[in-house]
Amino acid sequence: MFKRAVRRFVRNRTAMIALIIFVMMVLSCFIFPLLGYNDFESLHLESQYAPVSLRHPFSTDNLGRDLFTRIVIGGRYTLGLSFIATIIAVVFGVAIGTLAAYKGGWLDNFTSGLTQAVSAIPYVLTAIILEVSLGWGQGWFSLAIALANMPAVIQSVRAAVLKVRQQEFISAARVAGKSDLFIITKHVLRNIYSTVIVRFCSTYAASIVACSVLGYLEVGISSPAPEWGRMVADYFHLIQTRGFLVFIPCLFISRSVLCVTMISHGLRDALDPKEYQHE
Repeated sequence: MFKRAVRRFVRNRTAMIALIIFVMMVLSCFIFPLLGYNDFESLHLESQYAPVSLRHPFSTDNLGRDLFTRIVIGGRYTLGLSFIATIIAVVFGVAIGTLAAYKGGWLDNFTSGLTQAVSAIPYVLTAIILEVSLGWGQGWFSLAIALANMPAVIQSVRAAVLKVRQQEFISAARVAGKSDLFIITKHVLRNIYSTVIVRFCSTYAASIVACSVLGYLEVGISSPAPEWGRMVADYFHLIQTRGFLVFIPCLFISRSVLCVTMISHGLRDALDPKEYQHE
């Protein structure tokens, strides 16, 4: 089934193009700094708005800082912190959702109420509280992003586990005396991996947006860190005269979200069991 899913994904041109573009963006954030594009904070006032060249592929900003360098370094912040938040949300979301749906009863009811309560709390407020409490500018706001995305992960996983729990092989495993841990790890998780993979991608896209919004609001991102959302905030007062300074980070934010979303749709179609019936 895995090989067939890979073949279906590869045949999806939109998803493959999105994957290639996104991988190139991620690699650029790590390769170009090694090639000399690593000075993102030194001021060169004599080089304001320098012409586009190999040295300054995206020109320079109002303080003479190379915009391309700030974009590739900023990608490490935006994409990296969003990825960490996604990992936390998915790992804990899968664990909580699986356990709640498998056990049912009061645990399932308590989990449902808790997810609704967490969903009602604005993640911006949570981010501010975490940053103030644990240390400003240390990346703690990524926990707020994870908490904001966790309810959606829990609900998706819970729905998938409820379907699997009704299958005959689960009842057979219980009759055979298998432990709950064995059934969950060997049977339940194996049958919901497609849901987890698709939810991971959609959560990552949402985390990129949330990270950029917090950066724009200057929550948890300390200057001169060139996070993409923070760059939009720093250059917004120049939007009428030097609009490209705002346009470029917005372009990378939107392109990242679009690519991850298209990859998520491609994985959803490739992992859909119903599609195999037509092959």
